[in-house]
Amino acid sequence: MDEDREKDESQTSRSPLVSIGLTVLVILILPIFLYSNGPGGPIKEGDVVFSTGQHRVHFLDPTQFQAAGYQSFCILEPREQLIVTQRPAARTDGTLLARPLGKTTHAFPVCPPHADLILQYHQATLQMDTWSGLKDTFSRFIME
Repeated sequence: MDEDREKDESQTSRSPLVSIGLTVLVILILPIFLYSNGPGGPIKEGDVVFSTGQHRVHFLDPTQFQAAGYQSFCILEPREQLIVTQRPAARTDGTLLARPLGKTTHAFPVCPPHADLILQYHQATLQMDTWSGLKDTFSRFIME
């Protein structure tokens, strides 16, 4: 009988820890889910935007980086931060002018720092793709 009582007590003492752990997990995951699925709003001059994937984008001044081996375009990496440098409403062709943020070095064909780039609206978003970032991080740990 004493063994049955000890088993019941050990199972009872674990159950609050499981429910507390699940509650903490939900509290940590819920803001990420809400942020990722919330409305983006209009993009304005000075906003920080993120690239939606790996895209080919054109330079505003194609001759500026020809000495470095670039043609008129470069490759924008997924989830790269950019700052919008010209008000989108001022552009009649429906594009954005943006400049990469936080880059100090570059490798060809990735877009160099301080380059003014012409982006289409589908190539940038106000919210970073959190789920893809988490997936990439976890897959990096699993592969190692």
